[in-house]
Amino acid sequence: MFYLKAHAAIFKAYLKIMLTYRGMMLLHMFRVVLMPLVIATAWLSIEKVDSNPYKNSDYLLYYLLVPLVMNLTNSRSVFKFPVSVRDGTLSRELIKPYPPLMSIVIESFSNNLQMLLYLVPFTLICTFLFQSHLDFSFLSFKFFPIFILAVFFGALLRMFISGSIALTGFWLEDVTTLNLLLNGSIWALLGGMIIPVATFPEKIRHIAELLPYRYMLSFPIEIFSGKLTNAAIYKGFSVMLFWTIVFYFTARFIWKRGIKIYSAYGG
Repeated sequence: MFYLKAHAAIFKAYLKIMLTYRGMMLLHMFRVVLMPLVIATAWLSIEKVDSNPYKNSDYLLYYLLVPLVMNLTNSRSVFKFPVSVRDGTLSRELIKPYPPLMSIVIESFSNNLQMLLYLVPFTLICTFLFQSHLDFSFLSFKFFPIFILAVFFGALLRMFISGSIALTGFWLEDVTTLNLLLNGSIWALLGGMIIPVATFPEKIRHIAELLPYRYMLSFPIEIFSGKLTNAAIYKGFSVMLFWTIVFYFTARFIWKRGIKIYSAYGG
């Protein structure tokens, strides 16, 4: 009960902090939205071949959902934790009566939640403007709970991947380059931000389906779009669960090794 009250208080505090910087959040929203829209425009201008499973309406819906799912599965730990090691604020977190990384998780969650205040209206407006180019015949409410579950586990998976990278901050002064490589560029390519995974060549698609990146972005959208069979959904959740467990124990291992050598002044 104490943990719940403490976490609720931290959550409220971060909500107030985020609301103080509404202009910055709005700029961040434009950054999140702009790239998918540019990529969508590029794909819509390219002539489609018969072997491509995506039509123009599929591309449009896919990239309308990319900013929403990308925001909901986002994790800020990779930016926050190394700073707390360098400036010593981690020392203060270690003596608090709750898990020391929980405040970073809550901050990330509050940020993602408040971004929805901008992203949801933007998505609805775009859907209204392009409704004549969208095909909603596939929509089925039975997929919506599965979509929400996929987004939740996708966020959990990215949190553990980002956390594993962030925890290398015990040894590395700056983990930005490592994050850009493992959690940025590869994720953008194999996760489906630049190209929908379903449109990959068959061999590359099979590789992408076995790696964790697809399940943090493309997989939930494919479920929402009705592009997957029940068997493909079960397989996808199995792969996602496997990688979540792998990176959970990876993060725990790095934390236990790193905290033994941690020392800092200040905070």
